Amino acid sequence: MRLEELLNQYSDRLSENDLYIWDYVEKHKKQCENMTIEELARKCNVSRTTVLRFTKKLSLKGFGEFKVHLRMENDDKKQDTSKAVKVCLAYEEMMQDMVQQDFKEISELIYQAKRIFVYGTGMVQKIVAKEFKRLFYFTDKRFYDFSGMTEYETVVKYVDSDDLVLIISVSGEADSTIDFAKKVRIKGTPIISITKQKKNPLAEISNYNLYISTTIVEQNMYKGRYESMTSYYILAEMLFLRYLEYLEERSQSDES
Repeated sequence: MRLEELLNQYSDRLSENDLYIWDYVEKHKKQCENMTIEELARKCNVSRTTVLRFTKKLSLKGFGEFKVHLRMENDDKKQDTSKAVKVCLAYEEMMQDMVQQDFKEISELIYQAKRIFVYGTGMVQKIVAKEFKRLFYFTDKRFYDFSGMTEYETVVKYVDSDDLVLIISVSGEADSTIDFAKKVRIKGTPIISITKQKKNPLAEISNYNLYISTTIVEQNMYKGRYESMTSYYILAEMLFLRYLEYLEERSQSDES
């Protein structure tokens, strides 16, 4: 498992110092693979013990194993510089993780919901919200996508504990999104959120959070970086297929 995935898995264990250490490591991965624990501690202005505790919170044996992971990930980046291959490998890794996930509780939540409201926070996320609506059209569930402050306030006003809200975000940190999620939770409405793989306020508020990995591709042809968002669509289809499997299992159980 990659360090970023371990960080996400054990995010509830991490302190502000731990997150600061990771932020430094993530920005200086190549340099850090050759550092001693004392050198990294000095760079992060923390004690040697704090760095050691951080690695153990990730369920690693210690700083040595942490550096092994770091070297392996750095070596992986050297092996292929093809932009297309890099993106495809990221999709493959994400899909392997999805296959191992248990979607049963989320499927149960969808099945029990009277109404399902889906909110995309940005341009791509809004399109993905419509994709959820399209996919689940073939089931007995209807997804109602919405955007804008007027619709936002209407949803908050009328949702209750029998409904379900799905929020699709990237960072999970926008103030307006957090405000909306808090108001929805006050009404007793469960929330499923989809965000990038990192600790974020929206994931903490949600009943369930699904993580996606976006792949950033450096390029010199145009200004800025290209970030692949196809993972959102892969997750939407995976959730739909898992829901179909859930319905089949219920049907077989009812017949027996």
